[in-house]
Amino acid sequence: MTPLVSPPVPRDPQAVMNQHAKSFSWAARFLSASARRDAALLYAFARTADDFADEEHLGTLQERAAALQELRNQALQLNLAEQPLPEETLANQTGNMLRSYGVPDAVLSTFMDSLQTDADTRHIDSTENLLRFAYGVAGTVGQMMRPLLGAPTTADAYAIALGVGMQLTNIARDVVEDAQRGRCYIPAQWGVTLHNMSEPQNPTQREQAFAALQRLLALADDFYAFAYAGISVIPRQNRRAIRVAAALYQGIGHKILHLGANRYWQGRVFLTRTEKIKLLARTLLLPEMPVKVPGRDVWHNDLSHLVGLPGFPAANL
Repeated sequence: MTPLVSPPVPRDPQAVMNQHAKSFSWAARFLSASARRDAALLYAFARTADDFADEEHLGTLQERAAALQELRNQALQLNLAEQPLPEETLANQTGNMLRSYGVPDAVLSTFMDSLQTDADTRHIDSTENLLRFAYGVAGTVGQMMRPLLGAPTTADAYAIALGVGMQLTNIARDVVEDAQRGRCYIPAQWGVTLHNMSEPQNPTQREQAFAALQRLLALADDFYAFAYAGISVIPRQNRRAIRVAAALYQGIGHKILHLGANRYWQGRVFLTRTEKIKLLARTLLLPEMPVKVPGRDVWHNDLSHLVGLPGFPAANL
């Protein structure tokens, strides 16, 4: 097989986002032109990296790990060199863009390292390690998005929380698909196994498995509620986009809960166009996102577990 290499910059990163991130591409329409352009570039880079971690048809585990390492090195070289490297690849251009916003090397490095670890089979043993994983692959993306939106560094905690909440929703939606790759992100300490999450054999097993999903989505809702408190610090021209993104992702989780245990395993849950339009209208008609109180102390009980991780902005929280 030909060695995998870092891809060139897509002619239209926005088209990549429109194809692969249906919910976020709806929200991105409300970003300013510059934020939309930079968010699309960041998404195209993150999607490419995630594909190397997940998609077995792209090569062997060793080949895909090498491709991830190449992406990581090219992006970080821009931050380390005195003179930026030529913007020849997706990684170069993304790294240069993040550097211009002052995103620390450690944030991008943690994102790439987390994907590298996730490329093989993966079983999460505890809630704390679930949160570490969610921070690594998604909370870091929130950190990288925060300056693109024009929000101050004091918003890092809220950006991280939104990324983590979205990742927890993704996990709840993709249980069966992940199981087919030998992965289970529902913590084992919650009393679940890869098998009984992917193929519950009877009503009792379905209820037990669905109870774990309910617990996961309750945790996600706490992170969304914490994140909503920080939306007001985003400049007005970009604020609506994040409100819409949060509402759409959280809406997926709420639909999973509404469908219930008997229907969840019949197929991947997604929002229909009509459901998206209803959520969009409801969100935009509200002058601001309603104030919600998390069911648990997200900072002290959840985010505090991440202090000390590379890239985690403890100094600003």
